[in-house]
Amino acid sequence: MELTVNIKEQSKIASFLNLIKKMDYIEIVDVKEGSEELPLEHRDLLDKRLLRIKKGETTFKNWDLIKKKYES
Repeated sequence: MELTVNIKEQSKIASFLNLIKKMDYIEIVDVKEGSEELPLEHRDLLDKRLLRIKKGETTFKNWDLIKKKYES
C-alpha cells in the first residue's frame, strides 16, 4: 500500500522523515517538495542529496540539530 502525505509546515518535514525512517515496516518511496520557488542550482543540489540518500551514502539530517550547531 502506498500513502501520500502532505506536510503543511516546511520546518517539520525533516523531523517527520526521521521519525518514519526509524520504522522498519515503512519504506520511503519518493520525496517531492514544491520546488517552483527554488533556484535551479538549489534544486540540483537537493536532487543530488536525495540520490545520495537513496544509495545509502548519507542520511537525512534533523534541521533543528543543524540549526543549533550554527547558532552557537
